[in-house]
Amino acid sequence: MLDKLFSIKEAGLYYEIKFLGIKIKFKSLKLAYKQIKELKKRQLSLRSSELFWLGEEKYSINERIWYLSQEFYETVGYYPNIKNPKSFNEKLHWLKLNYYNPAESVCIDKYSAKIYINKILGEGHTVPLLGVYTDVNDIDFKSLPEKFVIKSVFDGGGLGMRVVENNNKLDIDKLKYDLNNMMQKWHSLYYRFLSRGYKNIEPRLIIEEYLPIREGKAIEYKMFCFNGEMKFCLIECDYFGKHPKRAVYDAKFNEMPFSIGNIKRTTIKQKPATYDKMVEWAEILSKDFLHVRVDFYDVNGKIYVGEMSFSSASGFGIFHPREWDYKIGEWLDLDRLPEEYITKRKGG
Repeated sequence: MLDKLFSIKEAGLYYEIKFLGIKIKFKSLKLAYKQIKELKKRQLSLRSSELFWLGEEKYSINERIWYLSQEFYETVGYYPNIKNPKSFNEKLHWLKLNYYNPAESVCIDKYSAKIYINKILGEGHTVPLLGVYTDVNDIDFKSLPEKFVIKSVFDGGGLGMRVVENNNKLDIDKLKYDLNNMMQKWHSLYYRFLSRGYKNIEPRLIIEEYLPIREGKAIEYKMFCFNGEMKFCLIECDYFGKHPKRAVYDAKFNEMPFSIGNIKRTTIKQKPATYDKMVEWAEILSKDFLHVRVDFYDVNGKIYVGEMSFSSASGFGIFHPREWDYKIGEWLDLDRLPEEYITKRKGG
């Protein structure tokens, strides 16, 4: 991809570098290459997502498959067949490149998702909202409580989030600096991993009430639904703590014979009192989609819907044993996709 972003050519007695629109002249070709290395390493240490954002329209479908496949192999551990997918992860990547349902963007956007979820389930099912902003200078920090959480509406995995636990000791200018960077489009999961539903989401920040989930008082339940049926739940225990553990159960709370990721596996001795209600709500929220993961927090018996994800782990989830990646892939039946949302390309 970099060859589309920089070039070197002779210009009289000099060699001219053009890098991301910047032109620099050097007398020595060796010096020119050395400077490119420094630009890449220090002055312009752009992530792959930012490079893709700078020239997104230049990349063909095959180049996008290459981009995803390299990351897939390095992360998941096997080389994917995205054009003819069988596993769950492979199918998630096929969907990124070949399918787009605008309703998914509504559910992904952390602001509009609250409106959608409360409309389906009724008011009070999401973490209370303190504000939504498109400019960091519009935030009145003095009016906020001692503790609160700030989130980008289009980032995931905790990267687009800042937790404030003491507003009185806040370095507001530094926080604004960080938040303004967090809002930039190249941080969207679309530009990082081509997750299509994130592409057209308006950059915004939301501020939510602080939940005591970092004190070991809450567990997160990630419910994987297919065609409106909750098939399994990834239970995150002490996820933000020093000793995170995971468990996987089905809708009837039978332990599943696989684990996800490299976090230590655990067993839940007793079915949570709120589990059946969460399963019910997950299936209600997922009934209009081929696949979606619905996340919940249980805070002292109070259930909150955290988010809805259509590309869990961005399609890089590690299943142990790997055969479950393929078994779960059978539940994601691409033949059932509505044709109006499938991308049509020249030549079929």
